[in-house]
Amino acid sequence: MAALLDSYEQQYGIISASITAKTAKISGTALGEDRSAVIQLIVKELEEARDILEQMGLEIRDLNSTARTKYQTRIQSHSTELTRLENEFRQTKMLYAKQREELLGEFEETDDQSRQLIDNTERLERGNRRLESGYKIAIETEELGNSILTDLDHQRETMQKTRSRLRETDAELGRSGRVLNRMVLRIIQNRLIILGLVLLILMVIIVGVYFASRKHSN
Repeated sequence: MAALLDSYEQQYGIISASITAKTAKISGTALGEDRSAVIQLIVKELEEARDILEQMGLEIRDLNSTARTKYQTRIQSHSTELTRLENEFRQTKMLYAKQREELLGEFEETDDQSRQLIDNTERLERGNRRLESGYKIAIETEELGNSILTDLDHQRETMQKTRSRLRETDAELGRSGRVLNRMVLRIIQNRLIILGLVLLILMVIIVGVYFASRKHSN
């Protein structure tokens, strides 16, 4: 997982460096399609950079808390840097639009292009806000999931302790039952012995009475 995140960071570093170089190139590129192509490439790379940061934010959910905090800090730093690159790109585009207006003198066309650039910029900003909102939701969802998992762990431990106590109670009840059974058996044995003694005494008395009566008869 760490190797994958490091790979994402390397990709982001390459793309951010490319964005910086291309943004600087806009002001030096000859007026025409070349500059427009550079702008389109920058827009595409900004989207790719945002996608990489979003993917990193999803991947860190499986890390432990220490590693997740470390990469969250990195992602936040990269996000701040990317926002700065976007702002520089927008300013450079506006400067490019102004230079085009001054050089070509086509005010109406330039106004349309400026509005289009502003609309594109606003759409980009809205997209960025949605991405940031999605990232925050993902982080909040992750935190909620971690909290639920922690609660489930506590409940599982409680249930394990309860089962252990029940097993101990069952064992104690089993031992108590065996002791009671032995006591009942002893009581029965004692009663049988007493009953045997009573019967023996009765037999002795009967025999004594029988012989006594015969003696008197003779």
